[in-house]
Amino acid sequence: MTRPQRMPALCLLVALGVAATAGASMPTAREAPQWEPTEWAVGASAPDANPFDIVARVMFEHAESGESRVTEMFYAGGVEWRFRFTGTRPGLWTYRSESEADALDGLTGSIHVLPDAAGKGFVTNIGAKWARQVGEHGRLEAFVPQYVMYDTPDAYHDDPAKIDRDIQTFMVEHGFTGFHTYVFARWFDIEQERTNAMSDDPNPDPRTFDALELLIRKVHAAGGVTHIWVWGDESRRQTPIRWGINGAVDRRLQRYIAARLGPLPGWTMGYGYDLWEWVEGEKLSQWHTFMQEHMGWPHMLGARATKNTREQLSEELGYASYEQHRPDYETYVRTIQARPGKPAFSEDRFRIRPNSRYPEKDYDELRTRRGLWHSAMAGGVANIWGNLVDGPGSAPYPHPEWFRSYAAFFAGRFAADLAPAPQAVDGGYALRSSDGARYLFYAENTDALAIDVSAMRGPRRAIVVNAAARYAERDLGGLRPERHTLRLGATSDWAIAVGQD
Repeated sequence: MTRPQRMPALCLLVALGVAATAGASMPTAREAPQWEPTEWAVGASAPDANPFDIVARVMFEHAESGESRVTEMFYAGGVEWRFRFTGTRPGLWTYRSESEADALDGLTGSIHVLPDAAGKGFVTNIGAKWARQVGEHGRLEAFVPQYVMYDTPDAYHDDPAKIDRDIQTFMVEHGFTGFHTYVFARWFDIEQERTNAMSDDPNPDPRTFDALELLIRKVHAAGGVTHIWVWGDESRRQTPIRWGINGAVDRRLQRYIAARLGPLPGWTMGYGYDLWEWVEGEKLSQWHTFMQEHMGWPHMLGARATKNTREQLSEELGYASYEQHRPDYETYVRTIQARPGKPAFSEDRFRIRPNSRYPEKDYDELRTRRGLWHSAMAGGVANIWGNLVDGPGSAPYPHPEWFRSYAAFFAGRFAADLAPAPQAVDGGYALRSSDGARYLFYAENTDALAIDVSAMRGPRRAIVVNAAARYAERDLGGLRPERHTLRLGATSDWAIAVGQD
């Protein structure tokens, strides 16, 4: 999470090529790190048609493995189109373009992708676990997405310093995975949240995409992930219904999103909120299929379902999404069990709000801290959190060290083979590895915990962490494979790791 940030715009800027002509060979002396996007610029005369409707596809192929990626160009203003690529494998990739627009057709070239042993790739899943590709071979690393509420693109457009400050505050000091941002009608005009005053045939607003890309790339460079809501609520005119869901305007936008954001690693996307009021499952399935066909690289897309049920509007999306009000540990466990083949997201926003209109579902700081632990100890359900003091984005929490302790405890310990093991603990929660060699325990408001680690094959080291304090590990020594009652100290919330050495 805290590895040094690369300059997010670097590859994009240095990769811009000279304007090309039809059938030209683009400059080939180009290298890029694995998992880092790079970009080409192509000059073409202005068409008679809407330039946002011009289709030009670029096919990339990896010489050694035969893996291929197909992406589209996007209109960049004036007489310029651009296209992007992220190398999932090191080595030589070649490309060729196809388009009915002569100036965009038949362009060829190559790029050499350099291996990055520590780089993070695209978000995916291992069964019910969220995961990220890591390193030269793209090994899958399980993680639990814990997002903090962020503002809309207009608030951070052309303001990299703001994003840097917020990464320091919320990712480094609090330990959140990344940010949740929402767009709504700002896809077409960065200054407008609602569709009321927009034209009957709007084009995507490049400023909105500039802002999103800046956020995504900076968060990804810091080791995190950005979660985007495409739309909002129809009663607030934050949806594409005015132009038709998956209609011509919407499809134009979807193609533009796919071309600009598809090659960028480090983001996931939810369709919006209160979806059961205004969109049918079939439309969501069509959206998901279209996006995956055009993005070139798979991304996790989902859509939040009806309140406090485990139903889904569509079973064909990448992750299972729910609107749950104050889910407890047992709710999180049942949520994962409902669809064990895909990761789960409790996609309501868990907010602290002064003078809240919804006190029955809102949180305080203690519930927030414990909610983080419950969702992870259940097996890894994603969440969105926010301390709303002034404005739509979260303010810092009074005790950031609580959340940092949660993140530090699970860093390097949460793994794909961990599963709930209620039989291994009395009065708390447990995760156990598939081979019985590693355990994670968590308990609340206690000074002792009875655990059973008899599945271990020999003594293993154990440490304990006070979940309600600044992160500090206390060595419990070696535990033999048997039942133990651990004396933890003062009454608090405690986390224990066994066999992680």
